[in-house]
Amino acid sequence: MSFRGAIAALFEHEAPQTLGLKNLSFGLIENPGWYERHGFRQIASALGWGNQSWSGENVNIHTALNHSVVWACNRIISETAGFLPCVMMQRSGDKTGTQAERRQADGHPMYDALKNAPNTDMTAMGFKETLTSHAVLRGNSYAQIARRSGTGVAMEMYPIHPERVTPARNAAGQLVYVVKDGNAAEKSFTVQRGKPHDIFHMRGIGDDGIVGYSVLHMARQSIGTALAAEKNVGNFYARGGRLPYNLKLVGQDFRTDEDFEKFRTDWERIYGQPHKAPIIPTNIEYQTTGLSLKDQQLLESRLFGIHEICRWFLVSPHLVGDLSRATFSNIEQLALEFVKLTMATWLTRWEQELWRCVLTPEEKTQGYFWRFNLNALLRGDFATRMAGYATALNNSWINPDEVRDLEDMNPIPNGAGQAYHIQGAQATLPGTGEPVGLPLAKPASQPQQDLIVDS
Repeated sequence: MSFRGAIAALFEHEAPQTLGLKNLSFGLIENPGWYERHGFRQIASALGWGNQSWSGENVNIHTALNHSVVWACNRIISETAGFLPCVMMQRSGDKTGTQAERRQADGHPMYDALKNAPNTDMTAMGFKETLTSHAVLRGNSYAQIARRSGTGVAMEMYPIHPERVTPARNAAGQLVYVVKDGNAAEKSFTVQRGKPHDIFHMRGIGDDGIVGYSVLHMARQSIGTALAAEKNVGNFYARGGRLPYNLKLVGQDFRTDEDFEKFRTDWERIYGQPHKAPIIPTNIEYQTTGLSLKDQQLLESRLFGIHEICRWFLVSPHLVGDLSRATFSNIEQLALEFVKLTMATWLTRWEQELWRCVLTPEEKTQGYFWRFNLNALLRGDFATRMAGYATALNNSWINPDEVRDLEDMNPIPNGAGQAYHIQGAQATLPGTGEPVGLPLAKPASQPQQDLIVDS
């Protein structure tokens, strides 16, 4: 049964209205993008919706994610952004200078939203992971912000699929987000100066600063070539490892057309089953055509496809399972470059877009901001984590209780872990912050001042 017939048979048993389709016209099959915009993404993909590549493969979100490298690149970026703690902070006092005090804004509703659950349906990790994936693959991610009436303080956030949102500018030059949800009427959300935003929008690289480029569209040639190579390998094994061939007639011809058609039918029926070998008549010569997989350098081209796709996502190949160029001397540096170059960019986008979209104008002046804690990336490296704590303790910019908090441990009783120390004699710093050196030798006529020195 054709795909058109399958859709028609489906609607014979299920009314279009119950499927969310009103006044359905089967002429829409010629426009698969309609199905994508209205949430029927699997149908759109089956109809060939996507970007045509030079290899002949249609590249869309579903076909691209069927390639393991695209899936792995999207996964490593999205999951890393998802599990890193995103903490809402607030500056107090001098909000711009070095004397500004920073504390966790645990009294704000969005503190718990980005730490635990932004809404009743999702965890914080799932929310950050989903929106990061949208931005990585499509260049844009959106979420609707639910605010408290009166004050406008953000309470919850709900993700919106990028295909449902169209950013535009109105006659006054204001940014407007038009959201289409199935057959419901369109909703418009206008960004107005001095008023809270209704839509959270995180963008990738773009040419106008408003809409980000879709990497699947820009990389369609590289991904399409990789998909074609995968299909070629699959077809090779589906044929039982047989190369394309011709049958050459030697000597006398078939007596009638019926004999010819019978031979063709019998041959295709038997040869189409990889485990069966047909008997070739004496007047038929079997000739292979095309290049072998070795001559096609299929293994080398598939390996190159891994590096080519990783280049689009700025992900090191060793993170997607290709260790061909990884060594003991460079793999640690490659992991650091992923954090410093790839993840630092996406986390900065998160922090700045949260500040821009979620906070009200009043909250922006009150010193609220977000920071991702990259220390979570070292949780699996105990030795490095402990060495970092030791350096911080010896240089007096962290105290034992703060270290214990990072390790999910209770503070030392009686406030003994709140003191700061300096390297060397480990002298306890006074509460005034003045530096304390070792006690100097004094004349015997003058009393010696007591100084507590940690032993």
